[in-house]
Amino acid sequence: MLDIRNRLKNLSNREKILIYGAVFAIVLFLIYQIVFAPLLSSRSEYNLESARLEKSLYELKSLAEKYVAEKEAYVRLKKLLDSKKGLSVLTYLENISKNVGITENIEYIKPKGSVTGEGITTSKVEIKIDALPAQSLMVFLYEIEEKRVGLIVTYLRMKPFFKEKGKVDVIIGISDITVE
Repeated sequence: MLDIRNRLKNLSNREKILIYGAVFAIVLFLIYQIVFAPLLSSRSEYNLESARLEKSLYELKSLAEKYVAEKEAYVRLKKLLDSKKGLSVLTYLENISKNVGITENIEYIKPKGSVTGEGITTSKVEIKIDALPAQSLMVFLYEIEEKRVGLIVTYLRMKPFFKEKGKVDVIIGISDITVE
C-alpha cells in the first residue's frame, strides 16, 4: 500500500488526473451496475407484469359480466319452472276450461303416460271437448300454450258438430315438458 502511495507522489499532475479519472469512471460504472441497472430492469419487468395484470383484470371483468347475465337468465328460468311445480297438468287444464267457460263441454281429460330421459320428463294428456264454439277453442289453445311454460299442443283433431252450426268436436293432445 505504501508502494502505491509513493508511486502516486512521483507521478505528474496530468498522470494523477488520468488515474483519478479512470478510478472515478470505474466507480461510477460499478455504482451503475450495482444500483441503477437492477432498478431499470425491475422497472421493465414491473411494466410487463402491470400490462399482464391489466389484461387479466379486463378478462375477469368480462367473465364477471357474462356470469351475471347467465345467473340472471338461470334465475328467470328457474322461477318459471318452479311456478309449475305446485300444479299438475290436469288441474291446470281444468282451471283453464273454467276460465274459458267450456267445462260442461269436456267429455274427458286423461293422461296418456310420460317419458323421462336426460333430465327431462314429458307428460302427455288428451282432452276431448264436444260442441265447442270456434272462438272458445282459439282462446283455450292460446291459454294452453302462452300462459304456462313447457305446455305444448302436440296434435289437434277437429270435426264439425252437426247439431249446431259453428261448433266443433275436438280432441287435443298436450305435452307438458318439465326439467328434473
